Amino acid sequence: MKFRVCVSVAYLFAAGSLAGQVCPTDAVFLALEDQVRGYPLRANGPTAPCQILEGPNTTLNTARSIAFGRNNYLHIAQFLSNSVFDIFPADASGNWVPSRSVTLPENDLVRIAVDSRLNDFVMSIRQPNAPIFVVPNGSSGFVSDPVVITDANLAQYTSLAVDKDDNLLVAGYDSQGAARVDTFGAPHGISTFAIIRSVFGTNTGLLPGAGTFGTNNLSIALDPQTDELYVYNTTADHAQIQVSVFVRNAEGDDMPVRIIAGPATGITGPGSAGADKIGVSSDGRLFVAEPNNRILVFAPGASGNAPPSQVIQDSTTGAGSLNQGGIGVRSCSCREAAR
Repeated sequence: MKFRVCVSVAYLFAAGSLAGQVCPTDAVFLALEDQVRGYPLRANGPTAPCQILEGPNTTLNTARSIAFGRNNYLHIAQFLSNSVFDIFPADASGNWVPSRSVTLPENDLVRIAVDSRLNDFVMSIRQPNAPIFVVPNGSSGFVSDPVVITDANLAQYTSLAVDKDDNLLVAGYDSQGAARVDTFGAPHGISTFAIIRSVFGTNTGLLPGAGTFGTNNLSIALDPQTDELYVYNTTADHAQIQVSVFVRNAEGDDMPVRIIAGPATGITGPGSAGADKIGVSSDGRLFVAEPNNRILVFAPGASGNAPPSQVIQDSTTGAGSLNQGGIGVRSCSCREAAR
């Protein structure tokens, strides 16, 4: 029998951090326009943030998507008029200046992912079939001629992720409004990418979304330990909402192994354009972002009309209504162990 063993290492207090502390390695973060907030992965109920990144030095004002490199640095993409993504060290807090800022030729950046070599993959929805930018590790300032990836199968991109083998998964809708996830093989360099498999078809059960500019009806995440594919998908009117789970390297018209859906889940519609809806920790828990800095957490193997096993609710937001932030899960390195 296999089980997962994780070891969490808390970071030392950082100079200039709010409340004199930063989040442990195992944490979930929300990108919230002009700030980023973090919470311990095992929090449940009312929870004060363990880390807040905000202030004019951060240059954050439309932060929507967040990813993590193997060094646990925060990679944050910005939307609207910004063509910028920023990189902060793991202990960045308060009014912290980015370690690096990268400006791209297109704005409306909605997704970011990082491979094991710390190259960034950044998706724009500025125009139909806008490219996915590939930005080499160490880049800074304006990148005038980045490597780009386009997916001829998709009329609208909506989400991306990078698997353990550094393959790039791109999700979106084809010209008929059908949902699809294509996987581009990882090259030895970062100049040439080709599709090696796709998930699409009736048996997938993925809901048609009729993708339009800024749609967030389709969002993907990978289990960092198993590479299981999680797909948050809704109909265009949000009358149906589900999270479909596929085996590692699912291909063609494969059926999901699990579907999480129903009123007991509490999962609602998508947030603002670019705000990631789901993330997965390395112990197999699903994290779902909701409005008002609320995060639903589902136990490993959750299926059907399952209630969340945890609900993380920011205790410092007050009574006002807040839009859903983009979620990012940072969890420990895990290993499979025999019992």
